[in-house]
Amino acid sequence: MKIKWVYLVVGFVILVLGSNLSTKNNKKYPALPQQYLDDRENFGKVNQFFTDAMNLTKPPNDSGESFDMPPDQQSKILSDLQEGVNLSKQIDDGFLDYLDPSLKSNFRDKYVAGNELFMEGLKSDTSDEKSIGVQKQLEGNKLIGEWISWWNKNRDNITNKAFAK
Repeated sequence: MKIKWVYLVVGFVILVLGSNLSTKNNKKYPALPQQYLDDRENFGKVNQFFTDAMNLTKPPNDSGESFDMPPDQQSKILSDLQEGVNLSKQIDDGFLDYLDPSLKSNFRDKYVAGNELFMEGLKSDTSDEKSIGVQKQLEGNKLIGEWISWWNKNRDNITNKAFAK
């Protein structure tokens, strides 16, 4: 299977999210309520699954070009994406609302939905740039890009609140 997509967006996702789930402590927030401790852990795991999957989509030598992906690599990507999607559904909306009133919609409707579309694109026809699979991957990358823009503006407050002691 050939993978065709906008590589720069995926690389940007990895750089921005992978390095920014911070454990800085900020005393201006109360400690995270006990009921949300599992949700915080799952939030981090979801990000890790998505990041791991995107790392595996990198073309050889970071060329940014289409490439034939080995079947076992594609299976791992799809597995990580599906694990992330499944785990995201276990995260309580109350936890997301507690951290930021707009986190729930951005997390679910942009980050998770973008990764779902990307996954659907990988499973679909990617024979040319107008194929449904490529279009779904591009649409997914667009949503992930919107998530990144929102996350960059809000991550400090969210992570400080999530890891307050």
